[in-house]
Amino acid sequence: QQLPASTQRGGGCGREGGFHSALSDTVLSLERLDTDLFRGRHHWVPATRRLFGGQIVGQALVAAAHAVSRDEQVHSLHCYFVRA
Repeated sequence: QQLPASTQRGGGCGREGGFHSALSDTVLSLERLDTDLFRGRHHWVPATRRLFGGQIVGQALVAAAHAVSRDEQVHSLHCYFVRA
């Protein structure tokens, strides 16, 4: 399957190929509603009616990155999912 042209560019972190871009353009993409206000799409599992927590954390990280200057970068992120 051919990826869209926007996902064929090299991704971040010095990686060649489109995996990073494809991930950013799909499950981690956000819609900017206002200054520092974003909306993401969730991909939940209908059988369990649950969200994938890693996606929510990833979207929060992307929103945080969009809310600060390019000079500021995340160096660490820790999450614990205690219960399903």
